Amino acid sequence: MPTTQKIRYSDCDPQGIVFNANFARYWDDAVTDWFEELGFGGTELGGIDVDVVTARLEIDFKAAAKLGDTLVTETAVERIGDTSMTVLVTTSRQSDSQIVAAGKAVYVFVDPAEFRPIPVPESFREAVR
Repeated sequence: MPTTQKIRYSDCDPQGIVFNANFARYWDDAVTDWFEELGFGGTELGGIDVDVVTARLEIDFKAAAKLGDTLVTETAVERIGDTSMTVLVTTSRQSDSQIVAAGKAVYVFVDPAEFRPIPVPESFREAVR
């Protein structure tokens, strides 16, 4: 499920383009929406006593996004490991489908009380399939 983000004045830097760090927020919003679509929204991953933390972001900027643009962010699972998951992320401008940012995010599944890595729950793996 794509997530859309209308670019507002507060998203832009003095050059009039989206400040690069905002893409981390847009991507996090898209992954959160995807988790909710799978039925794992809310705290502690939808009641299964697991949390997810971002371990790595790789963002390649391809084009500028500006005030008034609407961006569309899409996610796709690249890999699910023992305790982590790699998600491919692409953000494009809605008006012309130009990709403005692409890359990947790595998330680690953790115990919410101790913040230590734990195995990816089987219920989550099944939902992704």
